[in-house]
Amino acid sequence: MPKSTKDEIMTALSGLLRVKRLDDITVTELVERCGISRQAFYYHFSDLYGVVDYGIQRFLEQFEVPSPDQWRAALEKTLTLLRENRTVVLNVYRAYERSYVEHDLRQWAAPLVETRVRLAAQRYSVTEDQIGFMSEVLTQALASIVLSWVERGMPSSVIERMDDFDILVGGCLEYTMERLSQKNKES
Repeated sequence: MPKSTKDEIMTALSGLLRVKRLDDITVTELVERCGISRQAFYYHFSDLYGVVDYGIQRFLEQFEVPSPDQWRAALEKTLTLLRENRTVVLNVYRAYERSYVEHDLRQWAAPLVETRVRLAAQRYSVTEDQIGFMSEVLTQALASIVLSWVERGMPSSVIERMDDFDILVGGCLEYTMERLSQKNKES
């Protein structure tokens, strides 16, 4: 069975998630909705969480690592898509262990943040290790902000919060890169 069966299963689960939480959905209900056998389901996925993981990966595949001047637009686009699918996101989130959600958020945020950090680092004499450290710290911060937003029910004010985050990142990066560059010159 080709990838389309996996996508069909994911689409059916997405439809069910529009009306109920993940932990209230059964494999039987999902296969009936897809019109496939349980055996076909288990050929592709070990459980419903596997379908969710596949869906998250498919979602993330939509986003290319942005050019440095596009990182903010990519961030807004992602958050807007999540907000547009709020019911599905919340019905998955409420059934998932927090550490899985955090992992997926970091996976999503890391390329966005690294793009922004590398843009700031171009004017300074900083090491790859320092760029990596700054990227890691800011990725954690962004993931934490988004996770907090999801926990609050995904209110529409997240874009305003991202404006504030962008200002904070810009100032933080300029100051930190300057200090790191000075440190490197003194070493």
